Amino acid sequence: MSDPAVLNPMQQEVLAALAKPPGWEPIGDDVVASVREQLRAGVAHLAGRLPEGETLWVSKHALSTVHACERNHRDGGRDFEWSIATIRGTVLHRCIELAVNWRGDPSPADVVDESLAQYEASPDGSAGEWIAALPPGERALLRGQMVDLFSKFEECFPPLQRSWRPVVESSARHELLDGRITLATRSDLTLGAVGSRVIIDVKSGVVRPVHREDLRFYALVETLRTGKAPRLLASYSLVTARPDVEEVTAGVLEAAVRRTVDGISAIADLSLGLRDPSVRPGPTCLWCPLREDCGPGRDWLAARDDPESFED
Repeated sequence: MSDPAVLNPMQQEVLAALAKPPGWEPIGDDVVASVREQLRAGVAHLAGRLPEGETLWVSKHALSTVHACERNHRDGGRDFEWSIATIRGTVLHRCIELAVNWRGDPSPADVVDESLAQYEASPDGSAGEWIAALPPGERALLRGQMVDLFSKFEECFPPLQRSWRPVVESSARHELLDGRITLATRSDLTLGAVGSRVIIDVKSGVVRPVHREDLRFYALVETLRTGKAPRLLASYSLVTARPDVEEVTAGVLEAAVRRTVDGISAIADLSLGLRDPSVRPGPTCLWCPLREDCGPGRDWLAARDDPESFED
């Protein structure tokens, strides 16, 4: 455990927020069994609709978009384009992954340079292709913003001790209906062992209500995969330097099941063309590529009082 005496106030706050409280008890196996059954029963009606041999992938992004605006969920991703604003979170997570496993004490600039170099050396993905094609001025701008963000991470988080079992970009999956539905997650950072794990989402911008829902989905998949519920969920904003923490309880898992079942049903309906998508104007309109052709979205944007945009 890090010595609180040598940590700055932000690091001390993180340590206190994530610490295991005295007398803490893990969630019982009966709760886990109940959650499994609730989820199984909730998707049973899709068994006759989803074709065999195909997989409906359900991620936190899919759930958040389908619950926010179904038209954006169905059509918005077709026109997605990388920008400095949208790629920062992706590069930040690579920086954290490198830093956790880096031997020695690299500077933030060293970590950022290595992260960008890795993307440029492997431009087989869309992010790598976009970074490799950046003009020198825009690449310098991205580098500067990433050095700032990763410096904030190092300032905010206590040094991650090996005994905490830190894991970065950890994937988890759970299959339903003989593989016709797959729940998939990729956690920014996890600490601890199975049964008392802490799942952390690191945000380059402000924490929004949907981020708590995202983490509840992570907790659900972790519970289903391992048979043990995690202990704690935390969204951490590098901008405000504050953690938004929630203890995992039976109620949290049951709420995650209801939202996941509703989301799976909507995703299935839309993917199978069983109905037209609904339009729900809201914060998603700020970055939706369809907003110019969406009347409700334009009206919502015109009526906003807050000039600041939301960031992930």
